[in-house]
Amino acid sequence: MPEIRMRPKHQVTLPASVVRAANIQLDDRLMVKCVNGNIIITPKKNDAPPADVMAFAGIGRGLWGDTPEEVEQTARELRSQWER
Repeated sequence: MPEIRMRPKHQVTLPASVVRAANIQLDDRLMVKCVNGNIIITPKKNDAPPADVMAFAGIGRGLWGDTPEEVEQTARELRSQWER
């Protein structure tokens, strides 16, 4: 059984054999819990939608401008393109 050790800032490195066996990819999220003194690490499915709408907060930041004035100017320009 592979052995790991705790590093500064509570960091651990999973052995490559475990990563391959679990098919863990770069940027995958892992769920961690402690059950009866045993640490259980489980890959989290990436296809699940965010549990909270606040996960989308800030997604459009800077899209129409960086200041309220720039956003208003962009809105005016877009409105002027509407067919009436």
